[in-house]
Amino acid sequence: MIRYRFMPHTADVRFLAYGDDIAQMLENSMLAMLDTQADIRAIGRDVRAGKLVSKTIEVSESASSERDLLWYILQRVLSELDAISAYGYGVEKIKVTKSGDRFGVSANILYVDEEVKYSRIYVKGVSGYTLEVKKIGGHYRSSVVIDI
Repeated sequence: MIRYRFMPHTADVRFLAYGDDIAQMLENSMLAMLDTQADIRAIGRDVRAGKLVSKTIEVSESASSERDLLWYILQRVLSELDAISAYGYGVEKIKVTKSGDRFGVSANILYVDEEVKYSRIYVKGVSGYTLEVKKIGGHYRSSVVIDI
């Protein structure tokens, strides 16, 4: 299964992310956003080679819908990494819960300190206007526009 793919958009960046379940779709959505900001493959390669020090930050959010959960967690990841001047490059230990009419998500974001050579595009935020989560044939798909 394709994790995510970038789609044409007139002014910002749009991607579709996929998953067999909501957790995998959320993880792939986070990776697509991180891949917009920085070259996550090069970062991962340099971490494995010992050229960069990897760190981890835990993020969590809750919401009353899967759509809002996606929006909130993407915004949380973006703001947490921006606050510490870091580039995320991976997602681990993602957990999604449902209690009554509330959804929750927590995950560890792997990151490194910002370095210009990995930089791609500065992401300002996640647009809530066209954001959607769909379940299609037993799989999940998100459609996300990020403001650059």
